[in-house]
Amino acid sequence: MAPSTVVLGPDDALSGTLASELDAVNIAPEGELPAGVTGAVVVADPCPRPIDAVMVEGDDWRRHVDDSMWRMLTALQHVRSALATGGGRIVVVVPTIGMAGAAGLVAYTTAIEGIRAMAKSAARQWSSSGVAVNLVATPLSLFGDGTAAGHLTAPAVTDDSTLVHTVAESVKFLLRPGLDHLAGETIVADGGSVMLP
Repeated sequence: MAPSTVVLGPDDALSGTLASELDAVNIAPEGELPAGVTGAVVVADPCPRPIDAVMVEGDDWRRHVDDSMWRMLTALQHVRSALATGGGRIVVVVPTIGMAGAAGLVAYTTAIEGIRAMAKSAARQWSSSGVAVNLVATPLSLFGDGTAAGHLTAPAVTDDSTLVHTVAESVKFLLRPGLDHLAGETIVADGGSVMLP
């Protein structure tokens, strides 16, 4: 029997762990989706190495912003077409960096905040056809080696041993059917480093 939930994302620890916690299959963003999918988790690209904003050139910008946003757009469209007949739920997992910003990551920050805006637009457009789109924002450390994560305040919860589990449980909540009025929202699961009003 095909899984009802898939995780689309890079072949990394975050995507793999989410797939395991959600009892889902991890598929490359352009991979073929199994029939009967009702939920999808789309994970943003990993964090690049920090680079001073003055040093960001056209190729860097295209690679970290344009290409990253294009991959997310095509992944969302890919999932949307698989959910078209019966509707379903999409959760986009991004780092909190788009909301907070960071020195040396202007291109990545731009891409992530653009992806958040894209997901909100998709939520607005697709909700009438039964496709819900929401987001979970997590610490930047889950999207790479964590070397660029010093841009935030100290989290209120400092024990990271259950962080990925918390992210997975947030995603599970957003994948539940019957949450029709929860659309385009971002749940921040980062231990309180970023506290939105």
